Amino acid sequence: MKSNSSRLFKIIISLLFIAGITGLGFNLIAKYYQVKEIQKIQQANNLLEQKKYAAAIAAYDSLLQTDTNQTDLLWINRGYAWSGLKQYDEMLQSCSTATLIEPQAPLAWNCRGEALYYLGQPETALAAFKKAIALNSQNATFWLNQSRVLADLQQYNQAIAASEQAIKLLSQSQPQKDSDLRQLAIALQQQGQNWLEIKQNKQALNAFSRSLEYFPDDLSSQQGKGIALYRLGLYNNASSTFTAILQRDDLTSEQSAINWLYQGISLCQTDQITSATQAFKQVLKLTKNPEAIAIAKAGCGIR
Repeated sequence: MKSNSSRLFKIIISLLFIAGITGLGFNLIAKYYQVKEIQKIQQANNLLEQKKYAAAIAAYDSLLQTDTNQTDLLWINRGYAWSGLKQYDEMLQSCSTATLIEPQAPLAWNCRGEALYYLGQPETALAAFKKAIALNSQNATFWLNQSRVLADLQQYNQAIAASEQAIKLLSQSQPQKDSDLRQLAIALQQQGQNWLEIKQNKQALNAFSRSLEYFPDDLSSQQGKGIALYRLGLYNNASSTFTAILQRDDLTSEQSAINWLYQGISLCQTDQITSATQAFKQVLKLTKNPEAIAIAKAGCGIR
């Protein structure tokens, strides 16, 4: 898949409660077995959260051999355990089983959509995400996943509309946890990328700037902001943005190269030829990308 910031969002279900467990009328033996079942489910979920995927799969398989409640949720989490092992065919089988057991379960359809996406089937993944949204339109994750697929299918306006729904839902919930703020930042980052694709640079700049308010260290949003500034003719601001990015110590060689490249072309626009030339030299040291090399070699000459 692509960068972490553009990956689909997974939903891992915690089965902490089985209806009726505290209800009156159960004898002590029934309560004992229900408590034991809950403990086993929680143990399986803990293994999944700890990224002990093979052990989690074995635990879910054991649970699915018994006459347990909420079987569809066990199949969903089993699917995400297979996803952790990058075994997406197995993930699809588990998630599809969940949709057969409970066709009206939106989480199962979202799980199926993720598996199909990872398997390189965006059209069928999109249909699964649409089904999840039809069953529950209030889940921001479903909208974000749909937006990601629509962008890959180059349906950028629809992708923007989907991400806007996610942003609206996330904002309404007044996110407080880091994970919620991160999800909102990614929704805005995805929207900014799509605005760039259709050359709506002011809207892109706004989206990236808002994303950085929630997650200031997001590299994709930082780069997107710099590109939007460059396209808007705000070359000094763009140059400052790329300068700041290049101070990061977590960039790969290719990431450094692309930022040096944008730094160089921004400096060209403000007639800082010597500094631009130094930036282009860095590009040539860092990348083997033919397009980037051609631009760097051209320097500030006619393009």
